[in-house]
Amino acid sequence: GTLISIILRIASFLLSQLTVRFVSASALGKASIPLELLLGTSLFVGREGFRLALTKEVSEHNSTVNDDVGDREYDENERNKKQSNMKQKQGMHTRQKIVNVSWLSIPTGAVLSIAALIMHLHSCKYLSLPKTDAATSDDLARLNAFDYKIAGMLFCLASFIESLAEPLIIRCLQEMDVATKAKAEGVALLCKAASCFGVLYITATFWFQNLVVDFMHPTTIDYGLDLKMKGDRDASNNNFAVTAFGVSQLVYAMVYTAIIYWRGMLAVGGIRWPKRIQAPIHNPYQNSSKSRIVS
Repeated sequence: GTLISIILRIASFLLSQLTVRFVSASALGKASIPLELLLGTSLFVGREGFRLALTKEVSEHNSTVNDDVGDREYDENERNKKQSNMKQKQGMHTRQKIVNVSWLSIPTGAVLSIAALIMHLHSCKYLSLPKTDAATSDDLARLNAFDYKIAGMLFCLASFIESLAEPLIIRCLQEMDVATKAKAEGVALLCKAASCFGVLYITATFWFQNLVVDFMHPTTIDYGLDLKMKGDRDASNNNFAVTAFGVSQLVYAMVYTAIIYWRGMLAVGGIRWPKRIQAPIHNPYQNSSKSRIVS
C-alpha cells in the first residue's frame, strides 16, 4: 500500500510538472490562489467541525457474558441479562446517532458550495470587462473573464461532490482506516494531474480556440485565424487554462468520492446509512403505575 501511494504521488508530480509548460503565470495564479482558497474554505468550514466532533473515540465495549461461568454465577448473570441488553441497545443507539450526525455534513457542504458559487459569481461582476466589441484586446479579455467564471463554477461543483464522501471519511477516521483514505487521494491526484494535462493540451489547439471564440462572438473568428497564420501560440494557450484546472479538480472530486464509496460498500457492514432511531430508555414509572391501577 505504501509503495503504491509513493508511485502514484511521483506520477502525479511528473504530470504536474508537464502542465507547467502549458500554463502562464497569470493563469496559474488564478487557479492556485483565489479558486483554491474558495475551495479550501468551503471544504474546511463544512467538514472540520464534524471531524473534530465525531472522530473522538467512541465507546463500543458492550457488556458480554463469559462462556465459562459456573453454576453459582448463573443467577447473577440472569439478573444482569436485562442490564446487558439495555447497555447493548444504548451502544447501538449512540453509534447510530453518530452516523446520523455525520450525514449532516452533506447538506452542510451543499449550502457552503452554493454560498461559494454565489460569492464567485458576484466577484466576476467586478472584473474589468470590455466596453466595445470590436477591439481584439477586448475579445481576449472577455475570453479570460469567461474562463475564470467557468473555472470557479467547476471548483464549487467539485467542492459539493467531495463533501458527499465526508460521512465515509469520518468512519475511516473513527476506525483508523488511513489506508483507504490514502489510496483514494493517491488515485484521485493521479487522475487530476492527467486530466489537467489532457485538457490543457486540448484547449491549446487552434481548432478548440476558434470553436469557442466562434461560439462566444462571431467577430472574433478573424482574430483566431490571424493567430493561426502567424503561429502565435502564446496568446491563445492560456485563454482556457484556468478552466482546465477546474475540470481537473472536478475529476479529482469524482474519483475520490467514487473510491471512498466503493471501499465503503466492501467494508464490514457496508455503508452505514442514516436511520430513524428511538430512545431505548423508557419511563421507569410506567409499569409501576399500571400495576397500582390494576391492584
